[in-house]
Amino acid sequence: MSLLLPSMTGSRPRLQSPSVWPVDFDELLRFTLSDPLAQEFVNSSCNRFFEPNDEQPARVRIRRGAGGSWTVLPREWQQYFEAITDPEERERVLVQLSTGGQDLEKASGSLTDYLTSCRTLSLDRTCSDSPIVSFPPCDAQNVPEPCTAAQHRPRTIPRPDVEGKINIKNALQAGKSPKKDHEAHLSRSLAAPPLDLHVLAIDWSASQKSGAERLDEVLAKARLAPVKGSLTHEVCSLDAEGVADALRRWPPRQAESPDAPPPPPSSSLLVALHACGDLTPDAIKAFISVNQADAKAVFVGCCYNLQTPELFPLSNLIRDKFPPPTNSPPSMTRAHLRLTPQSPPTWHLSPASTAAWHASTLRLAFRARFEAELVAAVPQIGPPESHRIGRVSECKSWEAYRERAMRKMDTVYSGDELPELEFEGGPEGWNTAMFLLRVFWTLRSWLGPPLESLCILDRFAFLCEGLEACDGEEGWSQRRVEIVNLFEQATGSLRNMAIVVR
Repeated sequence: MSLLLPSMTGSRPRLQSPSVWPVDFDELLRFTLSDPLAQEFVNSSCNRFFEPNDEQPARVRIRRGAGGSWTVLPREWQQYFEAITDPEERERVLVQLSTGGQDLEKASGSLTDYLTSCRTLSLDRTCSDSPIVSFPPCDAQNVPEPCTAAQHRPRTIPRPDVEGKINIKNALQAGKSPKKDHEAHLSRSLAAPPLDLHVLAIDWSASQKSGAERLDEVLAKARLAPVKGSLTHEVCSLDAEGVADALRRWPPRQAESPDAPPPPPSSSLLVALHACGDLTPDAIKAFISVNQADAKAVFVGCCYNLQTPELFPLSNLIRDKFPPPTNSPPSMTRAHLRLTPQSPPTWHLSPASTAAWHASTLRLAFRARFEAELVAAVPQIGPPESHRIGRVSECKSWEAYRERAMRKMDTVYSGDELPELEFEGGPEGWNTAMFLLRVFWTLRSWLGPPLESLCILDRFAFLCEGLEACDGEEGWSQRRVEIVNLFEQATGSLRNMAIVVR
């Protein structure tokens, strides 16, 4: 959803004005961080979906008592979904839930209200040339129209009004994720015609840097290296201080002769494409602190689930909405952040995506079933939380999953110590349980889009506040901060939303 804003010529726009935002900001804060049902979903888990029954030998069943995941749903929701027994209707309902539930028949008002809140409080993800939100506001922002392959036409790429470009390669302080291919491709593309920029590509490790330089040598031998532009690789600490240092010295400035004065500073473009976890907030802090009047930036966050929870909120806009002494909203916990990668509207865009979703949710169900077996075996092996189970790859059968999970446990147990349990109701009971677990998972995952939207808007507001403080009263209109969708989610990463400084 974009916004049509009136001209604000002659008056200073205020970030606090409700008209600036494409969603109801106050309601977004309330719903994602304080709504009782939403918080129950946030703090629930698929691992608590099943339990062992009281029979001897025990069998696994849906956990319907206190603490069970299914009981997070209001009773009328449970009854609505439990009454659906036809396999084809079940599949249809799951697809309808993933798209927002507008087509659900005879659903309770509270269910449709919950899904409506999740949809309407989420930023629009339509690829468009028009920004979702802009500050200071444009005189007019058009409603985005989808960019389809049929509508796309080649266009001339103007050379940006910058000389140097800094590309922060993806890195994690925890996890050491390798850089992504598309980030390296971006660096080389911007150094090549028609842009011919002087690119500084920052890596977090020497091995990444040497690998990139070897590829540069291959391209040079093939006469594909930049001619007018350049590509320089560097290793530095990927935190606010390290990024700020790179901004201060790039692009390099050299006098034409030893006696000539140094040329005026050139403008730079900072790009953080799919910068994971804390790296995007750190890059924004660095950009603000350096305060280069002509600098531009593109920040595309990723892996919000790896962000330090205490970094929310960044903006005074959110802090000021809550009274002293804390000036802080309810916590955005790790559980909230873990939901941000979820995007139900993308789950059934193609047969391939539907198949992938079926496989991933089947693994969730297998893990929950194994958890129930751990609970049943407490007298022999101790409580489930005392055991660590490594990541188990996708399996098509329960037997294959269980065998791998047993091998992945931190302690090896015999079949007598950790016996396999049948599922209550046999194959039919399992099929029903799979449907209900997928319903629960979809409803819980719908909190992902509004939570991600809240993270993005907090970063956007923080950047606006920082630039406003740097520019002062006279310069506030010289730079514009926008949120834009760079590409369709179906064509690549789900993290398609960028914060842009023009």
